Amino acid sequence: MRGYFRISLSKHSYGLALGVFSFVIISSVQAQDENGFFRPYASIGLSSSQISGDQLSGFDQLGLVTGLGVEVGRSEDWVPSFELLFIQKGSRKNARPDEGDFNSYLLRMNYVELPLLMNYTTSSTGFHLGLAPAYLISLREENQNGEILGLGREFDSFDLSLLLGIQYAFAQRWELATRFNQSIIPVREHAGNSTFRWNRGQYNSSIQFMLRFHV
Repeated sequence: MRGYFRISLSKHSYGLALGVFSFVIISSVQAQDENGFFRPYASIGLSSSQISGDQLSGFDQLGLVTGLGVEVGRSEDWVPSFELLFIQKGSRKNARPDEGDFNSYLLRMNYVELPLLMNYTTSSTGFHLGLAPAYLISLREENQNGEILGLGREFDSFDLSLLLGIQYAFAQRWELATRFNQSIIPVREHAGNSTFRWNRGQYNSSIQFMLRFHV
């Protein structure tokens, strides 16, 4: 399915739905797990992102990343985990009228992302690597003249990213995590459908900074 998504629910509705779902999942896992095989956690933080092919550079678009995860297994070193996240990605350029630049650009994309990770932990420091399928639930693209309506290049509703991150446990249940998220399939075609070798279109890139709490 291809197409532009318009926001039909408010940000508060998305947050409420994700919060209720998170509470139900964590409560269910805790009720059924008596031996510590499942270890749920909640995450909240910021995503700094860009998109290739927009003739801009820099991770200038800030957004929210929040959700829950579950570590599975009893190994002290290698542990798989599954997450459900709401994450905002995109691109931004602010106008600088004091420098004679009146051009601006904003691309804000809201995704539901389902990272599948393998975590390796040594003492208080750990690393994780995985894949993250994601579904685009809404977007907005605009410039100094207002909203941009497609122009024949529509975003895919599906994204798939490679994740690489590091986390640090600074207290018994608390962690700080930094993660790089890179699309491995294009989310939109280049203008004129041009391609070059492995560059098949536009790709999302983001750096995420998260605070985690293990329930």
